[in-house]
Amino acid sequence: MTKFTVISILFLLFVLPIFMLLPIKMVPSGDQPGYGDMGRVSIYGTRTFGQEFISKNNNLMAVGTTIKNPNLKNKKDINFKLFDEKNNLLREVMLNGFNVGDGDFVKIVFDPLSGSKNKKFKFVISSPTAGEEEIIELFLIAPTDSVLSYNYGDEIKEGGIPMVTFHKSGGVLTNVKTIYSNLLSKL
Repeated sequence: MTKFTVISILFLLFVLPIFMLLPIKMVPSGDQPGYGDMGRVSIYGTRTFGQEFISKNNNLMAVGTTIKNPNLKNKKDINFKLFDEKNNLLREVMLNGFNVGDGDFVKIVFDPLSGSKNKKFKFVISSPTAGEEEIIELFLIAPTDSVLSYNYGDEIKEGGIPMVTFHKSGGVLTNVKTIYSNLLSKL
């Protein structure tokens, strides 16, 4: 009976996590951020929000942040455009406000950008067809090591929205190596 128990525990510790890692397609660069503590900005019509940030890893493929859709009134398109340092459009994603809840964490996914580690990017969020009563709001934070500055209207300020970047997974073997090296380093 003890042999069965030992084998079961070893299976749970070493084999089961490998099967759990199989469906992982993207890895976050940090923890999911909370709400910002420096106010909010409203996005609608010609009011757009742009932010500069630095990608912490290669294969950038998503940006996650909290978007407030008060009373779920915005059912219009929300545009996300990603630019490089030279202001070249790299990716464009369109969301619908109907799918964004009030205070939801939203992950904006696009095709991976290879060679993105330590590179500066800028994104612009807009909702051009939304009226003043159909706003979406973004929370603001002070600058961090990856969140540099933002522009809202004609203003450029330090800081931005609380966000986390997601990167394409290096594959199952890389994930297994990372998980087990982290696990063994804590023993």
